Amino acid sequence: MSACSKKTEDNAVTAPAPAAASQAAPSSNASATSSVTKPVESTTSKLQDYIACYNKLDGDAHRSIARYQSWVKDMDKGPSGKEMVVYGLYKIDVNDIAKCKASFGKAAQGKLDIAATAYIDSLSELGTLIAEADVYYDRENFKDDAFAKGKKMHVPLADAMKRFEEKSNVFSNEIEVENDKALDAEMQQLEKTEGRQLPYLQMALMSKAKQLVRLIGEASFDAAAAGKLLAEYESLTDEAIAYAKKNSESAARGWSNLERATEEYRKAAKERVRRIRDKEAYSEGEKMILKQGSGWMVEGSQEKVTKVYNALIEASNRMNR
Repeated sequence: MSACSKKTEDNAVTAPAPAAASQAAPSSNASATSSVTKPVESTTSKLQDYIACYNKLDGDAHRSIARYQSWVKDMDKGPSGKEMVVYGLYKIDVNDIAKCKASFGKAAQGKLDIAATAYIDSLSELGTLIAEADVYYDRENFKDDAFAKGKKMHVPLADAMKRFEEKSNVFSNEIEVENDKALDAEMQQLEKTEGRQLPYLQMALMSKAKQLVRLIGEASFDAAAAGKLLAEYESLTDEAIAYAKKNSESAARGWSNLERATEEYRKAAKERVRRIRDKEAYSEGEKMILKQGSGWMVEGSQEKVTKVYNALIEASNRMNR
């Protein structure tokens, strides 16, 4: 499952992710990277490769971008050389990028494949530029050349970041489309052959959780529509919890961790819906926390609901291993 947004250093990652993974990537430091859930077994090996690479690489790339943007205050102009704090960037594993690029190169040219190729090409370009910049900033060479090389590197680096974010969005969305198809088919088959037992209920509640985070992970949304989705998620979750309690001997290993994660997500989603429904503005203190990249600490924030959703994804994936 894809997630919704992909930024900030707090990111919980892996991603399909609203985010994922996810839906559209918000402006800088808006919210945490969302995850792509482990693909269902019926998906093709190619889709599984795409999801595995996305989950391994995407979060690191967005964290590096957020790290750079956190101290370069004007991305149009670049470093001024007068910054009080210079954080540099975070590394991206160029070897992992190369492995994924080789794997992607074997793909056919469907819509998803085209998005995958554009994504990995943009990430490869960004990874090379970040590797060079990381050496420069990690060694603090800017103290010896008055930021000359830092200023020279900025424009191609910033352009590559922008291109990557665009391609990441497209790729994430295409992964979601294909994985959703596989998930829906698997759910229908499970319900038909096994009924509403725990495997089906797990998939159903995770599917509903994703639908919900796609909506409430946005800056604004229809509170009534969100309330309806939240009620559906709660109903499925309560059904799964009741089933697991009644059938504790046969409950899957790791269910207790997933159950805790569903409760945390339920609470965070309620907080988010209430904030929008009640038109509750952020306080000055909350705005400061959001600006510092710690939005997951703010009740009812996009960042908190995304972080908790990512934890839910991880708990579900661990049950599937």
